[in-house]
Amino acid sequence: MIFRGIIAGVFLLLATPIFASEYCELILKEDFRETSNIKLVYHDGGVSLQSNSPVIDKIRFGSPASKTNLRSGDRITSINNFSLPNDEEEAYKKLISILEPPGGRDVILEVTHLDETSESVKLSKNSYLGHPIVEIDMLFNNLEITQQSSKSLLDLDIHLKWNNDRLIYLLSRRLEIPDRALNCQFQKSQELDNILEKIWYPTFDIDQIGSSLENIKYESLLITNDKDKPFGFQLIQQVDFLGKNQSDFRKFPFDHIATTAAFQFQDSDLSHNKLYQPEIIIKKGNDILYEWQITDHKINCCDSEIYGQGTKQTINYNFSLERKYFYYVLKIIMPVIFLVWLSFSVFWIHAKELESKLAVSMGSLLTLVAYNFVFGDDVPKLNYITVLDAWILLSYLFAGLTSIIMIIIYSYFDYHRNEQTGTFNTLNKKLRFIVPVSFHALMLILYWGLTTNWSLTPTPLSV
Repeated sequence: MIFRGIIAGVFLLLATPIFASEYCELILKEDFRETSNIKLVYHDGGVSLQSNSPVIDKIRFGSPASKTNLRSGDRITSINNFSLPNDEEEAYKKLISILEPPGGRDVILEVTHLDETSESVKLSKNSYLGHPIVEIDMLFNNLEITQQSSKSLLDLDIHLKWNNDRLIYLLSRRLEIPDRALNCQFQKSQELDNILEKIWYPTFDIDQIGSSLENIKYESLLITNDKDKPFGFQLIQQVDFLGKNQSDFRKFPFDHIATTAAFQFQDSDLSHNKLYQPEIIIKKGNDILYEWQITDHKINCCDSEIYGQGTKQTINYNFSLERKYFYYVLKIIMPVIFLVWLSFSVFWIHAKELESKLAVSMGSLLTLVAYNFVFGDDVPKLNYITVLDAWILLSYLFAGLTSIIMIIIYSYFDYHRNEQTGTFNTLNKKLRFIVPVSFHALMLILYWGLTTNWSLTPTPLSV
């Protein structure tokens, strides 16, 4: 008897996944089609709460709540004039026990807004037709700054989760699937193409000027009727987004850029995963970026607009970055400044040695010109002056005009005209301190002017 029981248990254990896989095969073979624009019935009045909290997470678009003063972030303190428990989880359970069950009724919510003002709001908790509620989770893989910092290439994994009880019920009846028996994970490209042609799933597009979706690859689709799982459908796809950066290169190489991927979803009621942690993405991005440093990252969800008979909701995936300027300081700015300093050494050459002064000045100037050709490919090609351009032109001026004309030729003429007998010309002694100070002072003035647009009340550059 014991032996038979063991055999029966093993058979049951092995049979369950076989039956489950058969259900998945039946779904692939079943001939059914959903409409491309579906609407579902909701009974919660349009108030979606944060997990285990009496704080409003989202107001459903087109719901009764959207016609009230309720807003995302409002904290509900009482319902129907009864105060909620102090424990947030208990308060959450109390609210959903009243808001979620079907049936038309009016409820009175006492809420505290984000500005800490309180208000009593009457909500008509009527059933309404709404678009499927879709939770989006965006996983960062890679960020590459291309085309001389004018474009950003984002590599993302986008997880879309939603419920469609009507479709699950239809499949369960057609295929006679028991509860919790359906747990299908489709990963092969042919299977994904097959099933995605039959069901409704969230789709998105980009309408930003200069931006595009370079690649969308579907990786997996999960369909389940397990009530213990929060979503019956989960679609994972890999996306390459190429976007145009917002930038102002006047501060180059001390400049900033910003990039935004604005994904527009049609006929979906979006919400973003609250467990998302931007600081982890910032750290991961900075580990793979060399020339740039991520200073800020955030996700804004979800702006809504009506078009035709449907809606569009947009989720913005934003990065702010600043250039790591040490390379340019070490490889360009410091060598250029050193060459200018070298040209200043003519102040310390004896007044009678005109040939030596000319050799130092011309050598510094020609070296400066040649060095500019060396790093020419490392700077963006722009039709306006940047900080680096201004400093380079200023270096030409001081290494060329000042050193050759004013310092060498005029000082030599002045030395003999006044019949000076000292080792150094009097003019050289004065300029050996005045010229370097003037050079660096003008560098600071140009930096201030180009980064503040020559305004006495500077404002940060918008990017």
